[in-house]
Amino acid sequence: MSIVFRPRLVPTLAAAAAIALTLYLGIWQTHRAAQKELLQALYDARTRETPVRLGGSSSAQDMLYRRVIVAGRWIPERQFFVDNQVHEGRAGFYVITPLRLAGSAAAVLVNRGWIERDAHYPDAPAVPVPDGPAEVRGLAATPPRRYLELSTDTVSGNVWQNLSIERYQDRSGLTLLPVVVLPDASTPGLAPVHEKPDAGIAKHEEYALTWFSLAATALALWLALNIRRQE
Repeated sequence: MSIVFRPRLVPTLAAAAAIALTLYLGIWQTHRAAQKELLQALYDARTRETPVRLGGSSSAQDMLYRRVIVAGRWIPERQFFVDNQVHEGRAGFYVITPLRLAGSAAAVLVNRGWIERDAHYPDAPAVPVPDGPAEVRGLAATPPRRYLELSTDTVSGNVWQNLSIERYQDRSGLTLLPVVVLPDASTPGLAPVHEKPDAGIAKHEEYALTWFSLAATALALWLALNIRRQE
């Protein structure tokens, strides 16, 4: 008995096309990961820079993951809560309070921290807002663009399912900066919310591995289907 390798035209062309496509996509994802590595280095460097003071014309791209200082007055009547936030295995809310910038008509949202649900849920707990001038130092971040909506009713009173700067600006009538500030100092009664810069390198590395694995699988199948045992 001998083993004969006799590739057929149609399976060979199909395998070549599949391998070429998956290798191309894997290489493309590898390049995307390299680009994100540069972006990650930029974000990491920003967190180590001297804090900058936010103004009414600050852009999200320029401010993202910078240490910032914001000064002004809280807008207590506009405070709202983002539901379904988990901290140490417990469900609760993010407490989001707008801060009107001193000398400007613009405001910025500040995530003052996390609070657990209480017996009045689905209503949010009462969280007082300080009076008088305020200064907040922290990290500028942006809410996730993709999120799950549990229903078409995404707002109930002052409770929101997700944090969307654009939606809140339309609903509140406030002029908002396109970032959310995560304070360095914790608010009494609230658990601080921290975020590390993440440019998404791991996602592209996983995608690249998947495409390269599919290319290897296509090659292995082509070889297996074209090997014959002959008496």
